[in-house]
Amino acid sequence: MDAQNRKFAIRQRRGNPPPEDPAVLALTELIQSESARADLEEPELVSIIDPGRVWLLWFAIGATEAVCRIVEREADAERNRVFRHVVDAVFGGGRVRSAVDPVNADRSLIEIFESAGAEAVQACMRGDKRLGYYIGALRVASERDA
Repeated sequence: MDAQNRKFAIRQRRGNPPPEDPAVLALTELIQSESARADLEEPELVSIIDPGRVWLLWFAIGATEAVCRIVEREADAERNRVFRHVVDAVFGGGRVRSAVDPVNADRSLIEIFESAGAEAVQACMRGDKRLGYYIGALRVASERDA
């Protein structure tokens, strides 16, 4: 077994989808693009509202749920595998650290970021090339803090 096939076999045993999975690739690219745009256009807003990227994580949860519905990955285990791959890709396999405690976080803010992720996926499915759903959610969060 060559090195590439060994990596694939290990990934399969761990339950991670292969990186060649088009749904995972598209989802990862969308989340990375949204994050990069926010970092480029509104770095101060990102550093104030989401320094630990927990809100980006909630954005990714909403986007993952939307993609999994579209590609009919309805089982929890399938969605979790996709989500784990996305988290690894977005956060580099590192731990997410933030002052925001997800257990005690404002549920309405969580819903804003999850909805923004789902809306970004729907926009992509319609062929809309515009980004900015994560920035939009950050702005809403900023207005609530004001």
